[in-house]
Order: sequence, then C-alpha cells, then structure tokens
Amino acid sequence: MAKVDESVANLDVCGRFCGSCPTYAANNLKNGKPSLLFCGRGGSLKAPEGKKEGCNCPKCGVHTRYKLTGDYYCMK
Repeated sequence: MAKVDESVANLDVCGRFCGSCPTYAANNLKNGKPSLLFCGRGGSLKAPEGKKEGCNCPKCGVHTRYKLTGDYYCMK
C-alpha cells in the first residue's frame, strides 16, 4: 500500500468524505486523535469502543489517488 501524504489537499478531500461518513459521525471521531486522514495516520484512538456503521473510504479521492484497497481505516 502506498504511503498517503499528510498534505493540505489530502486533508481537504478527506474532510469532505469523513465528515459525511456514518461511522465517523456515529462514533464522534472528530473528537479523537487522529481526527482525519486515517489511511495515512492510522485509526482513531476511539476505535476500540466504536462500531462500524458504513464506510466512505472506497469513494474518497485520496483512496483512489493512492490506489488503496482497504476500508474502515478509522477503525484500524
């Protein structure tokens, strides 16, 4: 898997997709660390207590640009 750059552009794209993601919203991941770009930074510290409610990762431009193959990066 390619390393995802923590660029402003990637954070912008990610913010739009994570912000509307059912798992992100249901688990209030905006209030945990990291709060975005999980495919580049790793899962949220809140993940162990969270539930998978749906995933927007495969539709995200960052996912496509870096040819990522996984999903639920926030929960890993």
